[in-house]
Formats: sequence, structure tokens, C-alpha cells
Amino acid sequence: MLLIPLTDKISWRNPPVVTIVLILINCFVYFIFQFGDSKKYFKAEEFYFTSRLAEIEIERYAEYRNTSGKETSLYNAKGQLNEKEALRCYQEMLKDYVYLDKLSNDEIITPRDPEYQQWKELRDEYEYLRSEITSSKYGFIPTKAKPITFLTYMFLHGGFGHLFGNMLFLWLVGCMLEMGGGRKFYSTSYILTGLGAVTLFWLIYPKSPVPLIGASGAIAGFMGAFTVLYYKKKVKIFYSLGFYFNYLKVRAIFLLPIWVANEFYQLLFGGISNVAYVAHIGGLISGSILGLINLKFLHSFNADVLEPEPEDEVSPIIEKALQHIRQLDMETGGKLLEEALIKEPDHIGAMTHLFNVRKSDPQDPRFHEITIKLLNRLTLENNNYESAKKIFDEYTELTKRPRLSPNLYFKMIPILSRVGSPEKAERILAMFLKQKPNFPGIPTALLKLATGYRQKGVHAKYQKCLQVLDSKYPNSTEGQIARRNLSKPSSA
Repeated sequence: MLLIPLTDKISWRNPPVVTIVLILINCFVYFIFQFGDSKKYFKAEEFYFTSRLAEIEIERYAEYRNTSGKETSLYNAKGQLNEKEALRCYQEMLKDYVYLDKLSNDEIITPRDPEYQQWKELRDEYEYLRSEITSSKYGFIPTKAKPITFLTYMFLHGGFGHLFGNMLFLWLVGCMLEMGGGRKFYSTSYILTGLGAVTLFWLIYPKSPVPLIGASGAIAGFMGAFTVLYYKKKVKIFYSLGFYFNYLKVRAIFLLPIWVANEFYQLLFGGISNVAYVAHIGGLISGSILGLINLKFLHSFNADVLEPEPEDEVSPIIEKALQHIRQLDMETGGKLLEEALIKEPDHIGAMTHLFNVRKSDPQDPRFHEITIKLLNRLTLENNNYESAKKIFDEYTELTKRPRLSPNLYFKMIPILSRVGSPEKAERILAMFLKQKPNFPGIPTALLKLATGYRQKGVHAKYQKCLQVLDSKYPNSTEGQIARRNLSKPSSA
């Protein structure tokens, strides 16, 4: 059974950087450091089976298992080694860690054995050839456990297929975990779950002389963490039963017992295999524990990242409206833009297009209405100030009787001062000083107007604004600032 979680939420605006880096590191290690390992491996295996080493060890293994040596199917009628049966026996021998431990300790072929010297020389040569393989140097070997190999093993792979399969799962599961948990938790989890996987493998097979390699233990850890952290969320998965495959949505937590049960099934009933199912189980368990720690104590996970993006209903309506406008069907275009604004009232693009449609008839009350809405929206953010000035200028030129509220006029004073039109801002402010001198915010508007003139290099107007501030609003904070600036000597 194959279960793969899927997502369509990956965005290159916020790319899964750590996942990409991990994939690149694994690929770099394989293609740079392990690329010649296949030749070294086959050279060692060729030596093993073409020398007498295979015959000696396999025969002793048959005897060790209480068979009768040459009377078994290990040999054919001519007394030659039966290759098929020998290979099967050899594969079983590689999984019999107790036997291999005794073999390496000279307990199977003892120094008193007549074949000992020949076997020892052949075994030493074979071990030397094996030691040249990167996975033998940096893979985790329980009987020769080195601290560094607790880390290095998870970046090594036994072949391109092994690498490709692991990197595919790392991409599919890792991206979702990185999006929800953040880069610090995610990168730490890769190391910790990899350590959890190798530790369980070491505890179960302490006498194994076979190197453990591959990122699958750490990736299984990601899968365990994923199921716990997204436990309530329904996630899309691809599943295959060999003869049938499909997609469905299930709660993430339901995947954990299925994955664990599958690993145990493969371990107990899957037959002879080079897959380290125990390491997978260790990864799943350690990843689940890390996920639980995050939920209970760290609180650094956002499971909502898998929620689908809200469907964009506005853009298609706007595009349809623009098609009508290009055909000079302004009425239909305007109605469609109004429909878009019902769905998203603050959509600046829709309001701007509707303003351009309505400005063909400046006497239309709808023109004034959309202008007011658009200016109120544009004055909220600094990056829209230029657009606000443009709309304000166009509106005041087109209509003889503007219908902007005093508050909206007042909002335009600092905007016009800032974007290079302090003269227009001054005219508006002059009306407030004449009709509403106590209007809230006038001192601030005066100071911004002064700043606008200073930036434009109109020093006389700058001084005039400061003098008005000092005389009319002496007790305000702005008035005090104006007084201090007026007392400074002028620079030529």
C-alpha cells in the first residue's frame, strides 16, 4: 500500500527553502561523493563470489543452521555450488546478525580450522574492498558505531532509485511541514527524527555489521510529525493498492496508524529486503513525539496553511467589464464593476475603473459617489498617495461643484503637501483656517504643509507656515516645533 499526502499550496513567493536545501545536499553527496560507489560495490561482490570466500562462508552458514553441508541443495550433482540456492542462503546470512557477529569474532571458522588462513586472507581483502565504499565509511554500522555516522548516514543513498524515492517523499511531506512549522522547527526535526530512527535501529540490531544509509528515517519522522501537527485537518492523499489508485481526503492523524502498521507488516511478513523498516518506525515515533511537543509547548505551528485560498471571484468580473468598456459599452461595464465591488468593496482596481467610466458624465451623482469611496480608500496607505492626488486633481477639474466632505478635504492636505503640490494643500487649509480654525488636526496639517514647502525649496512659504503655527497655535506641540525652527539661523 502506498499513501502520499499532496498539496497545491506551495508558493514561490515564500518557497520551502529548507526542503530545497536538504534535497540539494542529499543530491550533492550522492553525485559527488557516492557516484563511483556502484563500481566499488560490484568489485567487492565480484571478488566475494569469484574467490572461494562465498563457498566457504555459505557452506559454514548452512552447517550453522544444522543442515548437512554438501548433501543439501547448495551443491548440484557434480558437486558444484548451486548459484541460485547459494544466493538465497547468502541473503539470509546477511540478515543473520548473530551469525555474522560470531563469524567476525572467529567463532564460526576458528584458527584451528584448516581453511582458517585462506578464509582470513580472503575475508580481509573483501573487507578492504568494502571499506572503500562511501556508505561503509560514513553509513551507520551498529557493531562499529561512530558518533559522526549518527548524522552522516541520513545523507547517503544506495542508488539513484533510492535517492529519487526519498527526495520525492521529502518534497511532498517536507514542504507542508515547513510551511506550517517554520524553518527552525523543520530543520531541527530533520536531524532529531534522523537520530531517533538510527537509535531504534541500533537498539534492535546492535550486532548488525551492515551499514544503515538513507534519508528515509528522517523523512518518516517528518511523516509522523505531519500527522500529529495537522491531525484535525483533512489532507488530500494519493493512494495505491497496486492494482488500483485514486485520491481522497482524510484527517491527517488517520495516516499515522496506517503508516506504522504498514512498516510493521513489511518488517514481519515482507520477506528478505534491504529496507530498514525499523529505522522507519523509529522515525515515525520520534516525529510524532516532536509534533506533540510542538503542539503542547512550542506552539510554533500553523495548521491553517493547508486551507485552500479563497477563490478570486472579482478579477474575472473586472476583466469582463473591461472587455465591454473597450467596446464602448460603458453601461454594462459599469454594472459589472459595481457587481465586483459588491463582492469586494475595497478593491482599488475596480473603483478606479468605475471612476474612469463615470467621469464621462461629471454631473452624474454616481461619479461623485465613486470618487468619494475611491479617495477614502486611497488616503489610507502611503503607497497610494500619488494615485489619490491624481484622482483628486482629475475630479476637481471635471466638476464645478465638488461634493467631498470636510474630512476628506482635510485628508488631502498632508497628501498634497507630501507629493509635491503644497500650493493646492495651502488653498484647502486656508479655507479651514477661515471657516473652521478650531478643526482638529490643523496644527499638524500646517506643519506638514511647511515641510512640503521646505522640500520643494520654497523657503518663504515654509517660514510663513511656521509663523502661522507660532501665532495661532502657540501651545500646541506643532507650535513649539515651529518656534524652535524659527529661532534657528537661516542658511544661505
